[in-house]
Amino acid sequence: MRDFEIPETQWIEYFDAFSREHAGWQATIEVLDKQAGPQRIAAGLAFQGISFDQKGTRPCTINVGAGDSTRANVSHSVELPLHIRCADDAEHGEVTIEIEPARGPATLVHLHQWSQ
Repeated sequence: MRDFEIPETQWIEYFDAFSREHAGWQATIEVLDKQAGPQRIAAGLAFQGISFDQKGTRPCTINVGAGDSTRANVSHSVELPLHIRCADDAEHGEVTIEIEPARGPATLVHLHQWSQ
């Protein structure tokens, strides 16, 4: 397993490629709220991608999309990201992205390859 932090200067380029490579993987999105505990936003939906709204000189909002139908479709936004970390277990077909914002709870995006 590889654990690493993605440098801010590489976020947009990294997630453009990441989104293409992992499109359709099974996604679970969780928000780690310190008061209420982990809150699952989506589970078992097809990963659509991670994109950025950029205003000024740095990415200011991250959008995570999952789902492939009108009944099962989730878009989750994280404002003012500070750190983005990745745990990549290629051997088991699993990736976890942690997005830590300037304020508020962190978001975890767990991806798994669909079983054949």
